[in-house]
Amino acid sequence: MKTTRDDMRFMVFMGSVALHSVLGTCDRLRTACGIIKDKRLRGVGYNGSISGMPHCDDVGHLMEENHCLATRHGEANAISNTDRKYVRGGQAIVVATPCINCMKDLAAEGVRHIDCVGSYANSRGQEHLDDIARVKGITIRQHEIDWAELFQKLFDLLARKGGILYRSGYRLRIIKEPLTGDERIA
Repeated sequence: MKTTRDDMRFMVFMGSVALHSVLGTCDRLRTACGIIKDKRLRGVGYNGSISGMPHCDDVGHLMEENHCLATRHGEANAISNTDRKYVRGGQAIVVATPCINCMKDLAAEGVRHIDCVGSYANSRGQEHLDDIARVKGITIRQHEIDWAELFQKLFDLLARKGGILYRSGYRLRIIKEPLTGDERIA
């Protein structure tokens, strides 16, 4: 089956948001959020301390009730990094699921669709996400993404005629290997 333009766009946006999560500075969950409107990625945010403050990766976590207070979440940063006219009526792609506060922020700013991949199981108020979505008319879609498959498709598209890999004369292949116990701890 041929990949449609909309499918390709969603893959690129999902991959881009996932890559932005690498910049997150709280190792409890490196996450990111992208705001999409009019078929364009309008803004991205990832989790980390506010500008000028030390990051969890450097000084540890500021924990309260099993929640890190030092970290500003990707959704809040995406909203701050995006012109409000693109947030209202837009779509958010979230690595994990929004916490209750981020859900309230997305709803208050007028986001209409939220696409989530993975989950944030350590969040208080998760049971209220569906209530907020229902009252505010927000659709939430949960996606199961095989990241190796998604990035392989993107690399294959880059190896097509005219693509950056095609022009460079090579293709890339993803190898999916499980992490060892030591890698999961590090």
